Amino acid sequence: MRVGVITGMHSSTPYEFSVRLDQENKSPGYMLQIDDVVKVSFHYNPYGKIIYYGIVTEIEAKWDNGPLSGYEEDVALKGLKPAFKIFTASCMTTRMLIEKDGTLIPDAPEVPPPPGTPVELATRDEVNVALSFDTLLENNLAVPVGVFRNGKPAYVDVRYILGENGAHINISGQSGVAAKTSYATFLMKSLLDTGARLAEKNELMASLARSRFLIFNVKGEGLMFLDKWSREWKSLDGTEKSRQWRDIYSKTHVKAEPFPKVSFCVPRKSPRSSEAWVNKRVGEVSVYGWNTVEIFKLGLFELMFDPSELENNQNLQLATSTITEHFLQKLEIVHNEALKYCSIHKCKPSTDEPDVILEEAIKNGFDLSLWGIPETLSKLIKELSDEESELRRTLLGQLGKGTISAVVRRLKSVEKIGMNLVWTQSNFLGAELGTSSPGRIPWDNPGQVTVIDISKLRSRVQSFVVGAVLAEVMKSREEKPAHDPVFVFLDELNKYAPRHGGGPLGNIFRDIAERGRSFRVILMGAEQTASEVDYRVITQSSTVVVGRQKGAELERSEYSHLTSEQKQRASLLQQGEVMIDQPFMRSAITVKFPLPAWCTREGDEYEMSREDFEKSLEKFYGD
Repeated sequence: MRVGVITGMHSSTPYEFSVRLDQENKSPGYMLQIDDVVKVSFHYNPYGKIIYYGIVTEIEAKWDNGPLSGYEEDVALKGLKPAFKIFTASCMTTRMLIEKDGTLIPDAPEVPPPPGTPVELATRDEVNVALSFDTLLENNLAVPVGVFRNGKPAYVDVRYILGENGAHINISGQSGVAAKTSYATFLMKSLLDTGARLAEKNELMASLARSRFLIFNVKGEGLMFLDKWSREWKSLDGTEKSRQWRDIYSKTHVKAEPFPKVSFCVPRKSPRSSEAWVNKRVGEVSVYGWNTVEIFKLGLFELMFDPSELENNQNLQLATSTITEHFLQKLEIVHNEALKYCSIHKCKPSTDEPDVILEEAIKNGFDLSLWGIPETLSKLIKELSDEESELRRTLLGQLGKGTISAVVRRLKSVEKIGMNLVWTQSNFLGAELGTSSPGRIPWDNPGQVTVIDISKLRSRVQSFVVGAVLAEVMKSREEKPAHDPVFVFLDELNKYAPRHGGGPLGNIFRDIAERGRSFRVILMGAEQTASEVDYRVITQSSTVVVGRQKGAELERSEYSHLTSEQKQRASLLQQGEVMIDQPFMRSAITVKFPLPAWCTREGDEYEMSREDFEKSLEKFYGD
């Protein structure tokens, strides 16, 4: 359907052009709107037929003869003076094609469409061609990310998510308005459901179905109920709004239901017990922690110190690295002794992995403390403070007394704020008594979402847990020849990977951003302001999502992929709307996403009433 012509009143380039809308009875025959897709066909020698597609980014209405005074406009409106209204749409070129032997190929010359060329509204099928979705759908590489205003589903390329062409996802927007967490969980659901639906089509989708998702819960217990229905979703069931949301779920092939496979992990409530620290989430949780062996083998000891101080204090840097090296050497001896112990006590496991042998030895009574390995943070502090301890005497050969005392003071400080809640003791007696001590987070299961609660911990301890999990994930993937994807979602990314500094934790994030795609470790970061995130981290994201954002923030270089019109629009986005950009797109797109059917806020989980419960019994079992 024709909607207008390329206008010569504005300059056209191969990348942008303007359309003057056709009119009937002094009104547009078809009024274009933002995000509509148009088609332009024209000829240039020696190329032949060229087809450009463009997406509408701006609409303008004005008088043809320029600005009028109020008097002149009033006279014109009364019909006493001739005046003509014109409507123009600014379009950004999204795809350039050329016709050869009756076939359209993406090798068109970059030339401006000539003024006066008719412009048509793209058909629903042509929209996929215009936005390069056709190739993705044909090759089963398309992941639905929402719908356009016209209800047409929008897609991203899975290759820019899983590391084939790029990796990492970043979501930014104002707190409480942009719905970053809601969209992140919708995207996770889409990734899992799309992978399961297309698993037989190619290996990329099969691996997507086997993905692991790690989610850090940083506020209240908002994400501790992803396996429950949302009360808001249930309360609106049957309404027009609910039908609209269900339509989006249907068009994107995402199941409107809670996540089916979720594991919840929380810290312990006190250093002297293994009781889970939860408020509203009851049952079905596991308690996490890291023992001395894991802390030093994973290089986590330095994460206990203030990152800015560690960067600026060379003596403190030397102390942490020296203490770590000391215990790594000790652990080599301990592993050999554990092997001997298992041989004597006939508890050697089938594998020869040192860590597994040591774990089995501990379960059968092997005492780490006999070999100079302090089992708790308190015992490490005690040994560093004791003038006669082997550890202190060994370190005095490399570190001064003042440096050791400084380390002790800082360790006492982090112990007071709760570091001993996540530094756990290897307890062989617990195994005999049938109790369990806090353990590693069981995240490495295909298709599983693992929620790690850090909301109740102090800031330094939160950073330690984040770093510990990321270090463990990277180590696991570096040691495995085959890599199923691991997605790590973390809100408030600017807090853990700040633009300046960041210390050891910042180094871990930079490592994941730059090397993670090689091991299919995918970072899904979210923050209010992308400009406050480490530059080397933020620029590695191939998929960029922007929710409603402040105008001042949008002027920062991190949003240079948006046009001035798109930035203006980003400042006016409503809840349920986001802008998405990927390298294969010539222009960022704006999509809508539905209300999550699963619970994403503390206190919003749906609890079946007695009446509903009895109705469900009737449904299944009859009267």
